[in-house]
Amino acid sequence: MRIILFTGKGGVGKTTLAAASALLSAKNGYKTLIISTDAAHSLSDSFETHISNQPKQIVPNLFGQEINALEEITKKWGDIKKYLTALFASQGIDEIEAEEMSVFPGMEELFSLTQIHNYNKTSDYDVIIVDCAPTGDTLRLLSAPEITNWYLKHIFPIQRTAAKAIRPVANRVFPFPFPEDKIFEAMQKLTTQLAEMKEILSDNKKTSIRLVLNPEKMVIKEAQRAFTFFNLFGYSVDSIIVNRMIPPGVTDAYFKNWKTIQATYLQMIKECFSPLPIFTLEFLDQEIVGIELLLKIAKKVYGNKNPTQLFLSKKPIVIEKAKGGFDMFLNLPFVEKKDLDLYRNEEELIIRVGNYKRNILLPQTLLNYSIKSAKFEKEKLKISFRQKII
Repeated sequence: MRIILFTGKGGVGKTTLAAASALLSAKNGYKTLIISTDAAHSLSDSFETHISNQPKQIVPNLFGQEINALEEITKKWGDIKKYLTALFASQGIDEIEAEEMSVFPGMEELFSLTQIHNYNKTSDYDVIIVDCAPTGDTLRLLSAPEITNWYLKHIFPIQRTAAKAIRPVANRVFPFPFPEDKIFEAMQKLTTQLAEMKEILSDNKKTSIRLVLNPEKMVIKEAQRAFTFFNLFGYSVDSIIVNRMIPPGVTDAYFKNWKTIQATYLQMIKECFSPLPIFTLEFLDQEIVGIELLLKIAKKVYGNKNPTQLFLSKKPIVIEKAKGGFDMFLNLPFVEKKDLDLYRNEEELIIRVGNYKRNILLPQTLLNYSIKSAKFEKEKLKISFRQKII
């Protein structure tokens, strides 16, 4: 199975390009599913047909699904939500407010993304293309499996063991409802699923992200931040699609300055994201909706290339044997030394870049070595493990 996630700043055209790529994939003979995890679903508008919470065939080999986030929350978060609502209400919080507080920000997108986990198990489709929420939400969404995996390993077993020990008296002593065992079972099931989803998303032979952007300064800066984040968390970006280029044939004086600006930014994009393949798409003279136009722009973007191929595969983290120990290389483009913080806590390596933090569980090979140094080498963070821990 091939999984491709399309994301970018809101309004850059990611839904249109995801839909076009899915359509060309289906035309090439792959059984393809396109999923929207964006709360503001637009796939139905792009294909000019109604798409719902269940996969619906659009054309031969192509199926679409606009996930109902509320339904997914009810299925996966229902028992936990009821407990949290009761917990907040017991502390004097208004019942309606307590119910709202029991669903955390970003949860809708997160549960939408777990559909990938389900389809990966069934192998019903050759290709899954995901129209993700705008970049900011996607960043939070994609970090969730890593965070929940950490909680599953460090916090969850302790909490459940403690709960079993004190539950007989807890409900009589504490001024709030104590969680039943089914709450822990639901949490364990969810966190396990998210941990498995992390493995799927970080499999750089199966899954990749495509960043869609416009040749504008603010959009490029956000794409750079997103690219850094994806590398930090081990997700592979295989290409950049630059949308809404003014066609060379447009000679109107009004657009002359814009064409110069776009040419400058396109060169910047190539320099920033090299060696990633850069695809471009020009402005069309009409709104891009419907099967015919979507297929037309897909062919403009990819030419004779297969839209499902992995255009570039790089491991974000590489460990190499070195004299006296090992070196770990972590791809971190667009990061300055002042924005980086790194330290080790027993079997974990904690890396903080700006507002983002990642806990990397060190492989067994490195556990007996201490960190000697860390430095940047051509946009890669090199961490040297040398002296053995006695």
